[in-house]
Amino acid sequence: MGFTIYYRSASVVDESTTKAIKARASALCQDRSWLSCEPVCFWRTDDEHMEGGSKPNFMTELDPLELAEAEGMPDGTTLDMLDVLCKLSHEFGIVWEMSHDESDGTVGLIQDGVCDPEVKQRVETFASMAGDMENFLGGLMDGFDE
Repeated sequence: MGFTIYYRSASVVDESTTKAIKARASALCQDRSWLSCEPVCFWRTDDEHMEGGSKPNFMTELDPLELAEAEGMPDGTTLDMLDVLCKLSHEFGIVWEMSHDESDGTVGLIQDGVCDPEVKQRVETFASMAGDMENFLGGLMDGFDE
């Protein structure tokens, strides 16, 4: 089962700005392993808005923190994804409309580098759910390792 957090520019973004935002997002994401959540990525829409999505990983087969440490990088989480979007909003003056697979439209905005409290609360909940799910499933699987 997949679940995606979406972000969309509130207005049209020209091609040169789109390229600059994608390059900056890539640079901001490069120093994380992104095991707990997909990094920020974008695609252009037919109406010339920027849109993207990142999937939290609620059930990793391996411990993301151990793998990230082995790679020498911190893990990328939904909160890190949100931080990248806030930085892009601040640096490029972009307003991001935030939504997810279970929402009926926009749940809030990131504007001037600041995230609406509702968006932050939901993303924090997703981050918490990912940890809870790993702990829950790990506990269930403990008896099967023998």
